[in-house]
Amino acid sequence: MKNIDKITKFVSKRPKVKAAYGYGSGIFKQTGYTNKDKPQIDLILVVEDLKEWHLENMKLNPQDYSFIGKRYFKHASINKLKGSTGITYLSNIMENGNIYKYGTIEEKDLLRYLDTWESFYLPGRFQKRLLPIVESKEIADMNQKNREKVLFTALLTLPKGNHYKLMDVYTQICGLSYLGDTRMKFAENPRKVLNIVEGSYDSFQEIYGFSNLYFKTNSKNEVTIYYQKLIRDIHKLPKSLLNYLGENIEESNIETIREKILEYFTKLNKEESSKQTIKGIYSNGMIRSIKYASKKVLKKIRK
Repeated sequence: MKNIDKITKFVSKRPKVKAAYGYGSGIFKQTGYTNKDKPQIDLILVVEDLKEWHLENMKLNPQDYSFIGKRYFKHASINKLKGSTGITYLSNIMENGNIYKYGTIEEKDLLRYLDTWESFYLPGRFQKRLLPIVESKEIADMNQKNREKVLFTALLTLPKGNHYKLMDVYTQICGLSYLGDTRMKFAENPRKVLNIVEGSYDSFQEIYGFSNLYFKTNSKNEVTIYYQKLIRDIHKLPKSLLNYLGENIEESNIETIREKILEYFTKLNKEESSKQTIKGIYSNGMIRSIKYASKKVLKKIRK
């Protein structure tokens, strides 16, 4: 964990937030990085009113915005600012020797997405390791349910008949949010999922490594999955995923269920990542967007 004092100061210089979280390689160690690497610091700021927050922040921190970004936040409708994921990012912000990227989302939208998965852009992020900077009990409680649901889903989507270890379960949990993500083709390290899990294995263990009704582990971290119990309780899946699976899903073959679930994430992640990339051009402007994308592409090439 790095730069906690600088990060706290960075957040405190912005308008009041309901909650704030750090994530990614700029805060937590990931494999594939050397001591010479200096990844950007990624933040999620949870606010009461997205547009009002940015209008206030433009007065306090005009350097956060490009010329195009200022016009975008002043004139775009709230629905356009939110888009399908609810979150809007600003990137390539230099402050106190660090590069920051932060996304803002309204609290009510985040709570809804964590519950329903109608957008998976942030629920997928919140299933991984987070650094709470400004904490919220309501969000923490909802995220605990989000994490229980993704463990359930990951177990359900691991093919029956194979032998698994906890590492396989954690990789499946992490990988669901990258299925279909358009950025993985062009700008992300193809080992990104494994790098995250290997670098945060202890955190995954702390969050997900306990036997429950649906799986058990032994002293060698080998996993036994109770598929019949998963099918029996399949209605514990989030509402949007259940709607996609359709009625009478408990009568379906488990392989059919697995394929449909993976199809859901592939389609949703592809759509959301594409739209989020386009929205980033409006919120950051073309020059900042190109700089941000170029760094991603160069990092992928080097890896």
